[in-house]
Amino acid sequence: MKYPGIPAALALLLSGAASAQSSVQMYGVLDMWAGRSETSAGGPASSVVNSGGLQTSYWGFGGAEDLGAGLKAIFAVEGYLLLDTGTGGRTTTDALFARNAYLGLQGAAGELKIGRVLNPLFVATAQSNPFGGSIRLGPLLAQVWSVPMGRTVYGDTSWDNAIAYTTPVAGGVKLATIIGLGETSFGTRTNNVGATATYEQGPWMATLTAQRVRVGPGLATVGESEQRTYFAGASYNLGLAKLFASWNTAINQVERGKGKTAQAGVAVPAGPGSILLSWAQTRSSGAPLADTRRDTGALGYQYALSKRTELYAVFQNDKLSSASLGKTYAVGMRLRY
Repeated sequence: MKYPGIPAALALLLSGAASAQSSVQMYGVLDMWAGRSETSAGGPASSVVNSGGLQTSYWGFGGAEDLGAGLKAIFAVEGYLLLDTGTGGRTTTDALFARNAYLGLQGAAGELKIGRVLNPLFVATAQSNPFGGSIRLGPLLAQVWSVPMGRTVYGDTSWDNAIAYTTPVAGGVKLATIIGLGETSFGTRTNNVGATATYEQGPWMATLTAQRVRVGPGLATVGESEQRTYFAGASYNLGLAKLFASWNTAINQVERGKGKTAQAGVAVPAGPGSILLSWAQTRSSGAPLADTRRDTGALGYQYALSKRTELYAVFQNDKLSSASLGKTYAVGMRLRY
């Protein structure tokens, strides 16, 4: 930046002050795995090299500008990647910035975001199991969010046309609320709403979420279908091990289907990494999977090469009550930058 008519030394100081008031970062996660992939009722097993084993690969830019008086303007634009093919998005239908694309304000009164925003329910599910945000290999997220495993929760992991507000942390508690506007004429039923309360203090984490979706993936007819989801999750760090548990129910208001999912897991530090163990069970009744039960278990090990890079190996069993057992073996690598 140039300052005409200002001495060089003063211009340097001004330039430094300007850069100190704003910042932009590039960041993301790159995750690849190879092995045998098979889900119950999902067809024959296949040998694969896939993107997104422990976490869906993504890249992004984010930043903040100091507006003074403790207030900041914030933004983020983040898109998913399929590293195995070099294409953008989780699928061919994803937008360029399908993970996050928002502007907002952050200050003593909390944080406000407007745009496409990560769903607080997705964040809560990721916090409540030892496999974190793994939709493919983690039993909880596979049953809740993955289409091949009969997803129980409808709507996307990020919402379009959203207004999201998160309160400041008080006594270890924060509240995140979100509304996704359907952008249709008044009187139509196309708005999504959700709220998540999270408590984090010492070894404890507990979270409660309720959401209602009327538009998004999984819903049969926009403006006519509706699903309500209630989720509770918790973790406790014993030092020698970290325990996880969760429960949720998803109720389809129009199709009259219901899915209930319970999950338990543990992460045990072992050498330079951790042993991960988790089991989830979903019982479905009514549409779309009438009176079925799905059990999914996974055992894995994360080996930390550095603070940002790790290797992992995961074995997963998946069994739908009406189909044969599916087995997945995965060896992969994750890099955060």
